[in-house]
Parts: sequence; C-alpha cells; structure tokens
Amino acid sequence: MTAMNHWITGAATGDWSRLIGMLDPAVTFHVPVEGFAGVRHGAEDAVRFFDWLAASVRADLVVQAVLAGESGVAFEVRVAGTMRGEPFAQRLCLIFELHDGRVTGFREYLAWPGGLR
Repeated sequence: MTAMNHWITGAATGDWSRLIGMLDPAVTFHVPVEGFAGVRHGAEDAVRFFDWLAASVRADLVVQAVLAGESGVAFEVRVAGTMRGEPFAQRLCLIFELHDGRVTGFREYLAWPGGLR
C-alpha cells in the first residue's frame, strides 16, 4: 500500500521522489505511454518516466479494489485530472512487484484509453 500511496501523491503533486526512493535499481516496468513502450529496465529509465509524468499529469487517484498475491499487488484505480493541461478521466490497474520493501517491478494497464467521462 505504501507504493500505491506514493503513486497517488506523485500524481497529485508531481513529486515522485518517495516512490522513486522505493525503486530497486534493477526495476522492470511497462506503461502504456508513448516513449516508454515495451518492457523497460532500470531505475534511470523509471526516473525518466516519472519526470515525464511530473511535467505532464496532475490527477486525483482513488483506489477502487485491491488484489494481492504472492508475486505482487494490483490496484484498480479511478483517475481524474489533467494531462498536458487537458482534462481526462480513466480507469487503470497498477501492479507492483515487491521484494524486501523495494519495488522490483510495476505495470500499468488502462481500462479505457482515451478517457472515461
């Protein structure tokens, strides 16, 4: 839940430092964002992604459901905010893989790319 809380704070404020502080140096991630397509590796690449988010997105996230398993935790999330100054709303699923309190992987799946009003 800590990683998700840091994601919520980052989306709302643009300050991703707490989540970045939880990243394993060899973190693996996949997000459906142009410029970050495909599976990416390493904290440096993740920091570039969060820098892009900080410059582009401000949003309020509300967790709707949580699914936990041995390999990770998934959060179904409702999102409303602005991207590049334009309003948007959507649902997504964020999955965190954790080991010893570090985020070793994360994935994001959009339920309604293009927005949900």
